[in-house]
Amino acid sequence: MKKTNIFFGLLIALLFSMCTSPKQQGEGLPVLNVADALDAALPDTFTWNSIAKNVRMIPLKTEGLIGRGPNVKYFSDDLIIVTEYHSGVFVFDGEGQEIVSFDHRGMGPKEYLYTTRVNYNKKDSLILLYDGGLKKLFRFDLEGKFVDVKSMDVGGTVLNIAPDGTMITTNGEGNSLVKVWDSNLQLLGEYLPFDTLYTDKQKRFYQLMSGKDIRGEAFRVLPVCGDTVYTITKEGVSPLCVVNRGSYKWSSEELNDLTYIPGNSERLNTESMYSFSSYFYYEGMTSEPIAQLWDMRTGELVAWNKGEPAENPFTWIHGFRYVFPSGNEFRKSDFDYLNQNCGVFIRQADECVDDVPGLTADDNPVLIVLEF
Repeated sequence: MKKTNIFFGLLIALLFSMCTSPKQQGEGLPVLNVADALDAALPDTFTWNSIAKNVRMIPLKTEGLIGRGPNVKYFSDDLIIVTEYHSGVFVFDGEGQEIVSFDHRGMGPKEYLYTTRVNYNKKDSLILLYDGGLKKLFRFDLEGKFVDVKSMDVGGTVLNIAPDGTMITTNGEGNSLVKVWDSNLQLLGEYLPFDTLYTDKQKRFYQLMSGKDIRGEAFRVLPVCGDTVYTITKEGVSPLCVVNRGSYKWSSEELNDLTYIPGNSERLNTESMYSFSSYFYYEGMTSEPIAQLWDMRTGELVAWNKGEPAENPFTWIHGFRYVFPSGNEFRKSDFDYLNQNCGVFIRQADECVDDVPGLTADDNPVLIVLEF
């Protein structure tokens, strides 16, 4: 009788675990009710300054000219890497003084075409530059000298390159959303498997529509038909939070017909998100872009903004305000570089002249560093 009772007890426990709902499986994770807050209409009083413990402004000092469209690829207290759009690389110390700059574009064996992904290996003092067109990973030292190059063609799009050369890619042809590779192109893992019944077209649609965070140090993804945001590293996958999109979330059935496009107000499209400190930023598009900032400690909505049409067609003014000490301001939906402790905006000098002594409108850009 005792053995029988143990057997039935185990059976009941097994059946209960099989019937566990997604909500129970996500128990303990912050739950952010994005759908309920789409029309929150909070007053537009939030500023990025309000959650920063400290703000620094760092003018970038170089004899070269950093053109429009610069990108912050790496930031620390002692090293800053900025690239121009598809071209030059500028390396600065923590005060913004140039260490070296180089532009090795070309078709030679030591030359690249695009600065698709850039990172810095502090241990070896090497700059990693991935060219998404050539599908090659170049390494340069801090004098801008070529070290080596390696083919990194793994069949998918490179989403993130870690300082040690670990790559996170889309799964070009496979059964999962992402793959992780080491610097020798050894596959470390495949994560977030597709439904086994999905066709190749459905998989590609799933890849395209899933929200991805490729800013800064971490890679995170929100599967288009899922509820959980995951952080992915070479160690594996870990859940970050639950995003409840309710009826605005795409269903797996809708992936069966790629010609089906929901009405503007029926589904959340072109989703993006990122996380820093204890905050989570979410943005999705219904009939207009909606920006939300959440406090993951409390699950409360901190800020909300609905985009407004810009002068240029098909573009929107959205995101939250940053206010300079002078009172001047700009609106930005995301940071140009981000890690858990700080976010960085890069702005043209003409926007900052009233707040940086000695700066002129023709100078190179300025970094605005918000420490959290």
